[in-house]
Amino acid sequence: MKISSDKKSSIRILGLMTGSSADGLDLCLVEFSGNGESPEYKILFSTEIPYPLTFQSAFLNPLELNDKQIEIFDEDLGQWFADEISKLELEFDIIASHGQTIKHEPPQFTLQIGDPKYMARRFNVPVIYDFRSADIEQGGQGAPLIPIVDRLLFQQADENVLALNIGGIANLTVIPALNNKHPLLAWDTGPGNTLIDKAVRIYSNHKLNYDPQGSIAAQGKLNRKLLDHLLKHKFYQLPPPRSAGQEQFGNKYFMSLLKQFYPNSQQEFKDLILTLTVLTGRTIATSVSTIAKKYSPKSMFVGGGGYKNISLMNILKQDLPGINIEGVKLKGVTEDNKEAFGFAYLAYLKIRSLPGNIPSVTGARHEVILGKSYSPDL
Repeated sequence: MKISSDKKSSIRILGLMTGSSADGLDLCLVEFSGNGESPEYKILFSTEIPYPLTFQSAFLNPLELNDKQIEIFDEDLGQWFADEISKLELEFDIIASHGQTIKHEPPQFTLQIGDPKYMARRFNVPVIYDFRSADIEQGGQGAPLIPIVDRLLFQQADENVLALNIGGIANLTVIPALNNKHPLLAWDTGPGNTLIDKAVRIYSNHKLNYDPQGSIAAQGKLNRKLLDHLLKHKFYQLPPPRSAGQEQFGNKYFMSLLKQFYPNSQQEFKDLILTLTVLTGRTIATSVSTIAKKYSPKSMFVGGGGYKNISLMNILKQDLPGINIEGVKLKGVTEDNKEAFGFAYLAYLKIRSLPGNIPSVTGARHEVILGKSYSPDL
């Protein structure tokens, strides 16, 4: 498919995002107009589709999958993406698919699955996928990639602001004002919802996959001994650029915590869930404090499922009293669809031959165009 370079041309891109929470697929259909790095955009549609239980259970513990299982899930997930999109009867020119992360070990490799050929052939459009590898090949972390999206959405003329996404992992973006010569910075702060969700599943006998509005945490008491132990994780000592995933905060790590601090009652489970919630909030606040004097941000825009955790938001407001904390609501971009929108934008950058990474964020040697393209005629 040939994409016009006419500045007045518009293109519809369907962004797909599946995160480390492994709860389902977020979709966002965006119409971009222009050909520069700051195009006009319009959100035409967005939704969330829950994963089947087979996907959810497998992708929650991806490091336990063997090569054959990964190969099968790659095919099955690609077909499932195509099947679910076809039910929506949408019109688009390109699909941008992040895929489900199975392994992420920069600077060696990264692996996201969800074979693009099924979508390309079903809808006869190119599929842009594998967004992280090009950055890793330049010595970068391959993450986080959303900061360039944060710059598009939130950069202001004379005020430095923060963008925070709380999915399975939490990541922070520091966006300098247009009149500020300091660089844009971003890094993973540590676990977002991943440890909380794991504890909630056991507490609820798998009836719940997350703490609804932080209501379970609100009934707990802080276990200071556990919190002190959690904060000793070596990840928090690493300077940015840094990225995290199941390798650091996955099932193996969580099970080791349970061996040392297994709750012996319902109340102790609530205490565990609160303490894990405090961990997420505390590590985010600590990251903010490292740049507070240099950038003096007064606003933070929060996306991801963690924004709906009232207990977590209250912890952040308590630990960051000088910062106004609010959800993402900007021209149709919300806390729910921001990352799916983000990968649609990264695909837009690719087709306009514009770089999608920020070396000051990922640690890459150079700016590079991100993503590979799977053509429907392959």
